[in-house]
Amino acid sequence: MQKHNTIKWHLGHNWHQLHPNVQRRFNRLPTEQNPIIYQGTMETVQCSKAGWLFAFLTKIIGNPLSPHQGTDVPMEVKLTSRENQAGVYWQRTYHFLNQAPFQVTSVKKDDHGRMMEMVGGGFGMFLDVLAENGELHFKSTRYFWKFIHWYVPLPHWLSPGKTHVIHQDLGAGEFRFTITMNHSLLGQTFYQTGVFHEANK
Repeated sequence: MQKHNTIKWHLGHNWHQLHPNVQRRFNRLPTEQNPIIYQGTMETVQCSKAGWLFAFLTKIIGNPLSPHQGTDVPMEVKLTSRENQAGVYWQRTYHFLNQAPFQVTSVKKDDHGRMMEMVGGGFGMFLDVLAENGELHFKSTRYFWKFIHWYVPLPHWLSPGKTHVIHQDLGAGEFRFTITMNHSLLGQTFYQTGVFHEANK
């Protein structure tokens, strides 16, 4: 596991622009023995027809995108790390009505000064990490496929769209998580937003 907090390192002096509650949540490094678990409800989970197609086609690399839609969807998020592997693993489990639990796993990590989030099959995206209005923002800059030690950039039109994730503190131990994906040709492909709290707190 990396010896430093990747998100804090990437923000640098801008770390202090985050809301203190956001700082507290991201100033920890979870382990397999001591994971961080959040529970909440995704108020809205939407995908367009194009988004559904992207979700269907990416099943082969481990379901990085949800093909399901719904409102008030219970969700659990588990953060952990793995011995001798860099980064923090995010395991998101959706509980859609009348569906088997749908799980998405990714890892956020740094490689030679570049922040990235990776899913299965060597696919991932480079990220900008920003502090805006006390919120933590992740914005994708390029999707890629990792081949051995090389990151092969993918054409923008082959991606599900530019990704923007926002972590906004709401007070009282709660925060809002919002993710949007906007494709330059196909418009908004995915939109999800919900409210969460740390389990057992």
